[in-house]
Amino acid sequence: MTAPAADTSTLSAECALGQQRGYGGVHDMCRQTEDIPLPHGHGLLLQPRCGCICHRYRKTDT
Repeated sequence: MTAPAADTSTLSAECALGQQRGYGGVHDMCRQTEDIPLPHGHGLLLQPRCGCICHRYRKTDT
């Protein structure tokens, strides 16, 4: 029996791939640290922030 796969549905592509063996460096490339709202979307998101807890408090470079 194999262990169930971790839910990566709230992670960015970089963080999801970074959890795989041999791809740890890809994780540092994640830049989805803030929600991007859809213009005139009334609360809808164009792109949600990554749900990874390891960079929850990381500030974005501006």
